[in-house]
Amino acid sequence: MILAGLKRIRIIHRLRVAMALLGFLVLVAALGGLWWANHTGLPDSWRAKIEDALAKQGIYAEVASLRYRPLRGIEAGEVVVYADDSHSRVVARLHELLLDVDRTKLSRGEVKIDRLDLAGARVSLAADPEVPDSETLDILDAQGRILISGGRHMEIQNASGMVGGVRLELDAVLEMFRPSANPTQEEIDHSRAQRRQVLTSVIDALENWGPKGSSPPSIRIKASGDLEDHSTLRATIDVQGAGMKSHSLEVRHLILQAELRGSVIVVQNADISTSNGTLTGRMEYDMWKSRGRFDANSNIDIAALLTSLDMPVPEKMPSFGAPPAIEVRGSFFKEEEAWDLKLMGKLELDQPKFEHLSADRASTAFSWDGNQLFLEDIAVHEGAHQITGRAFITREKVLYEARTDLPPAFWQNAIRFEPLSTILDRFQGSEDTTVSVDFQGTADPRDKYLWTFKGDAAATNISYEGVPALRARTTLDLSSQRLDFSRNEVEFDYRDYPLRKAHGGPMTGQVKVDLIRYDREPSTVTIRNLKGEAWPGPIARTFSPKLAETLETYGFHSNPALEASGVIGVKHGVAKQDFTVRFATAKPANYEFLGANLEVDSPKGVVRVLPDSVNVSDLSLGVFGGLVRGSLKSATSGGRKISGELDWTRVSLPELSKAYDFENKAQGLVTGRLDFTQLGNDVSGLSGAGHIALEKGELFEVPIFGPLSPVISTVLGRRQAGFQEANEAFCTFTLKKGVLETQDFRTATSSIVFTGDALIDLNKMTMFMTLRMNAQGLFGVITLPLRPFYGMFQFRGTGPIREPEWTNVMFTRPPKQQEETLLEPPRARRIEPPGPRKP
Repeated sequence: MILAGLKRIRIIHRLRVAMALLGFLVLVAALGGLWWANHTGLPDSWRAKIEDALAKQGIYAEVASLRYRPLRGIEAGEVVVYADDSHSRVVARLHELLLDVDRTKLSRGEVKIDRLDLAGARVSLAADPEVPDSETLDILDAQGRILISGGRHMEIQNASGMVGGVRLELDAVLEMFRPSANPTQEEIDHSRAQRRQVLTSVIDALENWGPKGSSPPSIRIKASGDLEDHSTLRATIDVQGAGMKSHSLEVRHLILQAELRGSVIVVQNADISTSNGTLTGRMEYDMWKSRGRFDANSNIDIAALLTSLDMPVPEKMPSFGAPPAIEVRGSFFKEEEAWDLKLMGKLELDQPKFEHLSADRASTAFSWDGNQLFLEDIAVHEGAHQITGRAFITREKVLYEARTDLPPAFWQNAIRFEPLSTILDRFQGSEDTTVSVDFQGTADPRDKYLWTFKGDAAATNISYEGVPALRARTTLDLSSQRLDFSRNEVEFDYRDYPLRKAHGGPMTGQVKVDLIRYDREPSTVTIRNLKGEAWPGPIARTFSPKLAETLETYGFHSNPALEASGVIGVKHGVAKQDFTVRFATAKPANYEFLGANLEVDSPKGVVRVLPDSVNVSDLSLGVFGGLVRGSLKSATSGGRKISGELDWTRVSLPELSKAYDFENKAQGLVTGRLDFTQLGNDVSGLSGAGHIALEKGELFEVPIFGPLSPVISTVLGRRQAGFQEANEAFCTFTLKKGVLETQDFRTATSSIVFTGDALIDLNKMTMFMTLRMNAQGLFGVITLPLRPFYGMFQFRGTGPIREPEWTNVMFTRPPKQQEETLLEPPRARRIEPPGPRKP
């Protein structure tokens, strides 16, 4: 019994050992099988069942390999996801994917996938799956869980991953799209193009973004709804980041809070701060209607931003002392493949500068409707001055109106189109200059020559072509071909004018002009109805310095009364020139004539400027105590040439002698006439003809008692006793190259008749004169023993005009024009003044 019991115990023990060994072998076999299955992959039949199970959940995929992960589930490797069951369009590639299957059904040989788990997976989305080298959007370290309950329902929990340098977090409960039963090729191509466009944009946007430090920016999305019913979609989007960098652009912080309401995206708050400025704003966009609106505030430096992002910068960009500040609101929508944008806002610029334009600051309100830009409340400040106005701009035209007190220097830099630019450059201002301009105008952006500029301008303490004015005003009507300045008024400043400083006179002069017109072709200035009291030289200098030099030879002591009209050629050689100036003054003037600077009284006349000459007519002036009238013509080319006619009445010989520095101070009054031509500045260029008469003169004294005349004068104690004076004379003369010739000189005393002929060289100031005398009465009796011809004498004067040497010579027969006068008995004769001048 005992032995039997021991034997039974021994058998039971051996059975237990055998069962333990069998269990160990089974476990080793199971582990070995599991190792082998994970090493070589699960059978293809399993992959097919997994792919079918995924397809039932609306996920069309191909699985390259399967492995079983204890406690985790089935791991699918190199999974390719397609858009539909045709497997024609790849939408994603997953390097690994964990599948949670229903174990109960799996034990019966059925595969049902309840969820997909991503744990450190890598997802690649190709922009164009059919292109081998297509760009891809790679999601690294993908985490999260996708719950699949069958049908279109999908729930994504705690999904995250790194997309470029941005961390993406996603939670969603969605109803997916129903697959299209038989998509057309057009639908396939359209879907492919949309996918490529979206993914390429995302790839480009995220390619260069990344954290500057260790904390990447994040995008947190919570979404729900049916993808086939846009009205059910809801989502919140929260973007945050700090210390980010793209290219060389540093983003200090980024906050973006948005909601999706159906097809409408509402950005409730956007706050971006970069190294180049800040941007804040809000936006609302309807994706279904392609329509939205927004408002924003920014002070980002656009040029620096483009440079930081390695984007092309235009060659001509404005610069600023500080980034532009802009407040803008607007709307946008897409119509027929084109976006329509409407904007309203305000822009403020600090120290703007573009090419030759610059200012201290500028601001404007603006509105843009896609085709038209309207600028309101424009204000440009330069120091204490500004311009205010508004403008309307389209592709075809520009309309503007403004008011300004900006100084000339600003406009000289701002305006660079001719001929206005040249005119503005001729203005000079000072610290005391003030300017006021109200203007409006038009321009054509397509043609720089189509513009107009109209308005009223006034200025004080300003100069033009070096001519100062205390004040000036004008009405402007300007274009590229014609500049009209009407209703002009100028008060000139003569404080530093040489003629005023030399002769005294008023400090100012005023002129009014109905019209000053500049025509680009043929480059002429038209002046209509200029009136005032002003020196003519400064007026002419404003448009013709050459004419000013001519007019300033008439050295007026005070500003004369002026009237002027006509046309002046601006460019050299312009034939169309005819300008007339009428002047008159009660004050003296200086004029250089025959080498002497003459002071004339109350000059008046008419000056007409032609292309080749300056003509003076109706000239009237007082000189040497008498009156001079005449007309002159002065050539303006080919050397100096003056021609004309002068007549003078009762000119004082003492004053004439003094002016020309004669040593023998002659007495008397001279009346005469001269038609002349003067070539050059020397007397040798003087030619002409005329006549001259003397009255109340003292040509010479005749000793009526012959040799007894000096004795009688001594006894009586009077120098004139025993002498007769010749105090009237007349002659005609000719001038040729500065040599005066006369053949009919005549004078007489109460007892004696004189005739003579002479050559007087004004170049050398010498004379050769023959004087014949017919003595009658007592003087003839006394001289009877001395001459073979009763009463006839002849004298000759030679040498310098100032001190000639007279000698008694043999009497010769006089010229015919002297015989009648010489042989007639002397008697009192009236010397008639010259007749009227030739017309």
